[in-house]
Amino acid sequence: MPIEGFDYNAFANDLASQAMQILQQQSGAAPDTLSDADKNGIIETIKKFCLMSGEALSNDPQIKLNAMQASLITQFIGEWTFHKSIDLINSKIAPENREAILQIIAANIFNTAKLAIIKNMPQEQLISLVETKVTQVYNEELQKLVKKGVLTPEQGNEAANRSNLNDMVQKSREAEEAAKANPQNENTAAPGNKLDAKSLKFAAIAIVLQRIENEQAQEILKAFGEENSKLITDYMQMSDLESKTDPSLMLKALEEIKKLIPPPDTSNIQNVLKRFYKIIKKTPQSVLNKISLKERENVRDFILDANFPAADVFAPLVLSSVAKSIENKINDY
Repeated sequence: MPIEGFDYNAFANDLASQAMQILQQQSGAAPDTLSDADKNGIIETIKKFCLMSGEALSNDPQIKLNAMQASLITQFIGEWTFHKSIDLINSKIAPENREAILQIIAANIFNTAKLAIIKNMPQEQLISLVETKVTQVYNEELQKLVKKGVLTPEQGNEAANRSNLNDMVQKSREAEEAAKANPQNENTAAPGNKLDAKSLKFAAIAIVLQRIENEQAQEILKAFGEENSKLITDYMQMSDLESKTDPSLMLKALEEIKKLIPPPDTSNIQNVLKRFYKIIKKTPQSVLNKISLKERENVRDFILDANFPAADVFAPLVLSSVAKSIENKINDY
Protein backbone atom coordinates (compact mmCIF):
# COMPACT_ATOMS: atom_id res chain seq x y z
CA MET A 1 0.00 0.00 0.00
CA PRO A 2 1.44 3.45 -0.92
CA ILE A 3 2.52 5.65 1.97
CA GLU A 4 -0.07 8.37 2.47
CA GLY A 5 1.39 11.81 1.82
CA PHE A 6 4.68 10.48 0.42
CA ASP A 7 5.14 11.29 -3.27
CA TYR A 8 8.55 9.74 -3.84
CA ASN A 9 8.79 10.99 -7.42
CA ALA A 10 8.28 14.60 -6.36
CA PHE A 11 10.56 14.16 -3.35
CA ALA A 12 13.40 12.69 -5.42
CA ASN A 13 13.13 15.56 -7.90
CA ASP A 14 13.09 18.02 -5.01
CA LEU A 15 16.27 16.59 -3.49
CA ALA A 16 17.98 16.62 -6.88
CA SER A 17 16.89 20.23 -7.36
CA GLN A 18 18.33 21.17 -3.97
CA ALA A 19 21.63 19.53 -4.91
CA MET A 20 21.68 21.50 -8.16
CA GLN A 21 21.12 24.78 -6.29
CA ILE A 22 23.93 24.02 -3.85
CA LEU A 23 26.35 23.06 -6.61
CA GLN A 24 25.52 26.16 -8.63
CA GLN A 25 25.79 28.57 -5.71
CA GLN A 26 29.39 27.69 -4.88
CA SER A 27 28.45 28.51 -1.28
CA GLY A 28 31.09 26.36 0.36
CA ALA A 29 28.89 23.26 0.29
CA ALA A 30 30.78 21.99 -2.76
CA PRO A 31 34.32 22.68 -4.02
CA ASP A 32 34.78 24.89 -7.06
CA THR A 33 36.93 22.19 -8.70
CA LEU A 34 33.90 20.22 -9.86
CA SER A 35 33.27 20.21 -13.60
CA ASP A 36 29.81 20.54 -15.12
CA ALA A 37 29.94 16.84 -15.96
CA ASP A 38 30.74 16.06 -12.31
CA LYS A 39 27.82 18.15 -11.11
CA ASN A 40 25.37 16.60 -13.55
CA GLY A 41 26.57 13.14 -12.53
CA ILE A 42 25.98 13.91 -8.84
CA ILE A 43 22.48 15.20 -9.50
CA GLU A 44 21.48 12.25 -11.67
CA THR A 45 22.83 9.77 -9.13
CA ILE A 46 20.95 11.43 -6.27
CA LYS A 47 17.72 11.41 -8.26
CA LYS A 48 18.14 7.77 -9.29
CA PHE A 49 18.94 6.47 -5.81
CA CYS A 50 16.17 8.50 -4.15
CA LEU A 51 13.61 7.26 -6.67
CA MET A 52 14.68 3.67 -6.04
CA SER A 53 14.53 4.19 -2.29
CA GLY A 54 11.14 5.90 -2.32
CA GLU A 55 9.60 3.31 -4.60
CA ALA A 56 10.93 0.43 -2.48
CA LEU A 57 9.56 1.97 0.72
CA SER A 58 6.17 2.65 -0.84
CA ASN A 59 5.81 -0.85 -2.25
CA ASP A 60 7.08 -2.81 0.76
CA PRO A 61 4.09 -4.76 2.14
CA GLN A 62 6.02 -5.88 5.22
CA ILE A 63 6.49 -2.48 6.87
CA LYS A 64 4.32 0.50 7.67
CA LEU A 65 6.10 3.83 7.65
CA ASN A 66 4.57 7.28 7.69
CA ALA A 67 5.47 10.01 5.20
CA MET A 68 7.95 11.70 7.51
CA GLN A 69 9.84 8.44 8.18
CA ALA A 70 9.97 7.54 4.49
CA SER A 71 11.14 11.07 3.65
CA LEU A 72 13.89 10.87 6.27
CA ILE A 73 15.30 7.60 4.88
CA THR A 74 15.23 8.96 1.34
CA GLN A 75 16.81 12.23 2.44
CA PHE A 76 19.64 10.34 4.16
CA ILE A 77 20.39 8.64 0.85
CA GLY A 78 20.25 11.91 -1.09
CA GLU A 79 22.50 13.84 1.30
CA TRP A 80 25.13 11.13 1.73
CA THR A 81 25.19 10.44 -2.02
CA PHE A 82 25.93 14.15 -2.45
CA HIS A 83 28.80 14.20 0.05
CA LYS A 84 30.45 10.91 -0.90
CA SER A 85 30.15 11.69 -4.61
CA ILE A 86 32.25 14.80 -4.03
CA ASP A 87 34.76 12.86 -1.91
CA LEU A 88 35.16 10.23 -4.62
CA ILE A 89 35.49 12.81 -7.40
CA ASN A 90 38.11 14.79 -5.49
CA SER A 91 39.99 11.55 -4.81
CA LYS A 92 40.07 10.93 -8.58
CA ILE A 93 38.26 7.60 -8.31
CA ALA A 94 37.18 6.36 -11.76
CA PRO A 95 33.47 6.94 -12.59
CA GLU A 96 32.67 3.22 -12.84
CA ASN A 97 34.11 2.60 -9.37
CA ARG A 98 32.36 5.67 -7.94
CA GLU A 99 28.98 4.40 -9.10
CA ALA A 100 29.51 0.99 -7.50
CA ILE A 101 30.63 2.46 -4.17
CA LEU A 102 27.76 4.95 -4.03
CA GLN A 103 25.22 2.24 -4.78
CA ILE A 104 26.53 0.05 -1.95
CA ILE A 105 26.47 3.02 0.44
CA ALA A 106 22.89 3.85 -0.54
CA ALA A 107 21.76 0.25 -0.02
CA ASN A 108 23.34 0.18 3.44
CA ILE A 109 21.74 3.48 4.42
CA PHE A 110 18.37 2.18 3.25
CA ASN A 111 18.56 -1.04 5.26
CA THR A 112 20.16 0.51 8.36
CA ALA A 113 17.77 3.45 8.61
CA LYS A 114 14.67 1.39 7.86
CA LEU A 115 15.48 -1.19 10.54
CA ALA A 116 16.34 1.51 13.09
CA ILE A 117 13.05 3.33 12.46
CA ILE A 118 11.07 0.10 12.76
CA LYS A 119 12.75 -0.41 16.16
CA ASN A 120 11.81 3.16 17.17
CA MET A 121 15.40 4.31 17.57
CA PRO A 122 15.61 7.96 18.76
CA GLN A 123 16.29 10.23 15.82
CA GLU A 124 19.55 11.65 17.17
CA GLN A 125 20.88 8.10 17.51
CA LEU A 126 19.60 7.23 14.04
CA ILE A 127 21.50 10.11 12.44
CA SER A 128 24.70 9.06 14.21
CA LEU A 129 24.16 5.41 13.28
CA VAL A 130 23.73 6.24 9.59
CA GLU A 131 26.87 8.39 9.57
CA THR A 132 28.88 5.60 11.21
CA LYS A 133 27.55 3.07 8.70
CA VAL A 134 28.39 5.30 5.74
CA THR A 135 31.96 5.79 6.96
CA GLN A 136 32.41 2.08 7.56
CA VAL A 137 31.07 0.99 4.16
CA TYR A 138 32.93 3.75 2.32
CA ASN A 139 36.27 2.73 3.84
CA GLU A 140 35.62 -0.97 3.25
CA GLU A 141 34.88 -0.39 -0.44
CA LEU A 142 38.03 1.70 -0.85
CA GLN A 143 40.11 -1.07 0.72
CA LYS A 144 38.61 -3.57 -1.73
CA LEU A 145 39.87 -1.39 -4.59
CA VAL A 146 43.30 -1.25 -2.96
CA LYS A 147 43.42 -5.07 -2.68
CA LYS A 148 42.44 -5.41 -6.34
CA GLY A 149 45.24 -3.06 -7.32
CA VAL A 150 42.82 -0.47 -8.69
CA LEU A 151 44.07 2.04 -6.11
CA THR A 152 47.43 2.36 -4.43
CA PRO A 153 47.42 2.32 -0.60
CA GLU A 154 48.20 6.04 -0.68
CA GLN A 155 45.22 6.74 -2.94
CA GLY A 156 43.00 4.64 -0.70
CA ASN A 157 44.10 6.54 2.41
CA GLU A 158 43.68 9.89 0.71
CA ALA A 159 40.13 9.03 -0.34
CA ALA A 160 39.29 7.67 3.12
CA ASN A 161 40.46 10.89 4.78
CA ARG A 162 38.33 13.14 2.61
CA SER A 163 35.02 14.40 4.03
CA ASN A 164 33.01 17.02 2.20
CA LEU A 165 30.57 17.07 5.13
CA ASN A 166 33.34 17.93 7.60
CA ASP A 167 34.64 20.59 5.22
CA MET A 168 31.18 22.14 5.09
CA VAL A 169 30.84 22.12 8.87
CA GLN A 170 34.25 23.75 9.25
CA LYS A 171 33.38 26.48 6.76
CA SER A 172 30.10 27.09 8.58
CA ARG A 173 31.92 27.46 11.89
CA GLU A 174 34.34 29.89 10.34
CA ALA A 175 31.42 31.88 8.94
CA GLU A 176 29.73 31.92 12.35
CA GLU A 177 32.91 33.14 14.02
CA ALA A 178 33.29 35.85 11.39
CA ALA A 179 29.68 36.90 11.95
CA LYS A 180 30.25 37.12 15.72
CA ALA A 181 33.35 39.22 15.14
CA ASN A 182 31.35 41.54 12.88
CA PRO A 183 27.82 41.56 14.34
CA GLN A 184 26.78 44.49 12.14
CA ASN A 185 27.07 42.17 9.13
CA GLU A 186 25.21 39.25 10.66
CA ASN A 187 22.05 38.23 8.85
CA THR A 188 18.76 38.15 10.72
CA ALA A 189 16.54 35.13 11.05
CA ALA A 190 13.64 36.71 9.23
CA PRO A 191 12.34 34.94 6.10
CA GLY A 192 14.13 36.26 3.03
CA ASN A 193 17.57 36.29 4.71
CA LYS A 194 20.11 33.58 5.43
CA LEU A 195 19.04 31.70 8.56
CA ASP A 196 21.02 31.84 11.77
CA ALA A 197 21.64 28.82 13.99
CA LYS A 198 18.87 29.78 16.43
CA SER A 199 16.18 29.54 13.76
CA LEU A 200 17.69 26.71 11.75
CA LYS A 201 15.78 23.96 13.53
CA PHE A 202 12.48 25.69 12.72
CA ALA A 203 13.52 25.95 9.08
CA ALA A 204 14.40 22.24 9.11
CA ILE A 205 10.98 21.43 10.50
CA ALA A 206 9.38 23.62 7.84
CA ILE A 207 11.26 21.82 5.07
CA VAL A 208 9.98 18.45 6.33
CA LEU A 209 6.41 19.73 6.74
CA GLN A 210 6.44 21.18 3.21
CA ARG A 211 6.69 17.60 1.93
CA ILE A 212 3.81 15.97 3.76
CA GLU A 213 0.07 16.44 3.46
CA ASN A 214 -1.27 19.73 4.80
CA GLU A 215 -3.64 18.07 7.26
CA GLN A 216 -0.82 16.15 8.93
CA ALA A 217 1.47 19.18 8.86
CA GLN A 218 -1.12 21.35 10.62
CA GLU A 219 -1.57 18.78 13.37
CA ILE A 220 2.17 18.55 13.94
CA LEU A 221 2.42 22.35 14.08
CA LYS A 222 0.04 22.41 17.04
CA ALA A 223 2.69 20.69 19.13
CA PHE A 224 5.01 23.70 18.90
CA GLY A 225 2.82 26.40 20.40
CA GLU A 226 1.30 29.45 18.73
CA GLU A 227 4.42 31.61 18.46
CA ASN A 228 6.74 28.90 17.13
CA SER A 229 4.05 27.55 14.81
CA LYS A 230 3.71 30.97 13.21
CA LEU A 231 7.47 31.15 12.60
CA ILE A 232 7.53 27.63 11.11
CA THR A 233 4.53 28.47 8.92
CA ASP A 234 6.32 31.57 7.61
CA TYR A 235 9.26 29.39 6.59
CA MET A 236 6.93 26.81 5.02
CA GLN A 237 5.58 29.50 2.70
CA MET A 238 9.07 30.24 1.33
CA SER A 239 9.50 28.49 -2.01
CA ASP A 240 13.29 28.88 -1.88
CA LEU A 241 13.79 27.94 1.76
CA GLU A 242 16.47 25.31 1.04
CA SER A 243 18.70 27.86 -0.70
CA LYS A 244 18.55 30.13 2.34
CA THR A 245 19.40 27.34 4.78
CA ASP A 246 22.97 26.25 5.49
CA PRO A 247 22.94 22.61 4.31
CA SER A 248 25.90 21.67 6.51
CA LEU A 249 23.82 22.19 9.65
CA MET A 250 20.56 20.65 8.47
CA LEU A 251 21.29 17.15 9.81
CA LYS A 252 22.10 18.55 13.24
CA ALA A 253 18.94 20.64 13.19
CA LEU A 254 16.81 17.62 12.30
CA GLU A 255 18.06 15.93 15.48
CA GLU A 256 16.11 18.53 17.45
CA ILE A 257 12.80 17.89 15.74
CA LYS A 258 11.92 14.75 17.65
CA LYS A 259 12.81 16.41 20.96
CA LEU A 260 10.32 19.19 20.27
CA ILE A 261 7.37 16.95 19.45
CA PRO A 262 5.68 15.50 22.56
CA PRO A 263 5.51 11.67 22.65
CA PRO A 264 2.10 10.25 21.75
CA ASP A 265 -0.29 9.53 24.57
CA THR A 266 -1.22 5.89 23.97
CA SER A 267 -4.16 5.98 26.37
CA ASN A 268 -5.57 9.02 24.58
CA ILE A 269 -5.32 7.26 21.20
CA GLN A 270 -7.33 4.35 22.55
CA ASN A 271 -9.96 6.76 23.90
CA VAL A 272 -10.19 8.44 20.50
CA LEU A 273 -10.68 5.10 18.76
CA LYS A 274 -13.20 3.90 21.35
CA ARG A 275 -15.30 7.04 20.90
CA PHE A 276 -14.96 6.93 17.12
CA TYR A 277 -16.12 3.34 16.73
CA LYS A 278 -18.97 3.92 19.17
CA ILE A 279 -20.22 6.70 16.91
CA ILE A 280 -19.65 4.61 13.77
CA LYS A 281 -21.67 1.76 15.24
CA LYS A 282 -24.67 4.04 15.79
CA THR A 283 -24.49 5.63 12.34
CA PRO A 284 -26.55 4.17 9.46
CA GLN A 285 -24.45 2.39 6.86
CA SER A 286 -25.89 4.55 4.09
CA VAL A 287 -24.51 7.67 5.80
CA LEU A 288 -21.09 6.09 6.26
CA ASN A 289 -21.03 5.09 2.59
CA LYS A 290 -21.83 8.63 1.45
CA ILE A 291 -19.18 10.18 3.68
CA SER A 292 -16.51 7.67 2.66
CA LEU A 293 -16.99 8.33 -1.06
CA LYS A 294 -15.29 11.72 -0.71
CA GLU A 295 -12.39 10.52 1.45
CA ARG A 296 -8.89 9.24 0.68
CA GLU A 297 -8.34 5.48 0.66
CA ASN A 298 -6.98 5.19 4.21
CA VAL A 299 -9.70 7.39 5.68
CA ARG A 300 -12.35 5.47 3.73
CA ASP A 301 -11.05 2.18 5.17
CA PHE A 302 -10.99 3.76 8.64
CA ILE A 303 -14.72 4.53 8.29
CA LEU A 304 -15.90 1.29 6.74
CA ASP A 305 -13.59 -1.38 8.17
CA ALA A 306 -13.68 -2.00 11.91
CA ASN A 307 -10.45 -4.00 11.63
CA PHE A 308 -8.52 -1.24 9.89
CA PRO A 309 -5.20 -0.68 11.81
CA ALA A 310 -5.72 3.07 12.24
CA ALA A 311 -3.19 3.46 15.07
CA ASP A 312 -0.48 2.03 12.82
CA VAL A 313 -1.40 3.95 9.68
CA PHE A 314 -2.01 7.44 11.12
CA ALA A 315 0.27 9.49 13.33
CA PRO A 316 -1.40 10.13 16.74
CA LEU A 317 -2.21 13.78 16.07
CA VAL A 318 -3.50 12.98 12.60
CA LEU A 319 -5.65 10.14 13.95
CA SER A 320 -7.35 12.48 16.41
CA SER A 321 -7.93 15.05 13.68
CA VAL A 322 -9.34 12.52 11.19
CA ALA A 323 -11.66 10.99 13.80
CA LYS A 324 -12.97 14.43 14.79
CA SER A 325 -13.50 15.41 11.16
CA ILE A 326 -15.52 12.27 10.41
CA GLU A 327 -17.55 12.77 13.58
CA ASN A 328 -18.43 16.32 12.47
CA LYS A 329 -19.50 15.08 9.05
CA ILE A 330 -21.71 12.43 10.63
CA ASN A 331 -23.30 15.07 12.86
CA ASP A 332 -24.10 17.19 9.78
CA TYR A 333 -26.43 14.46 8.43
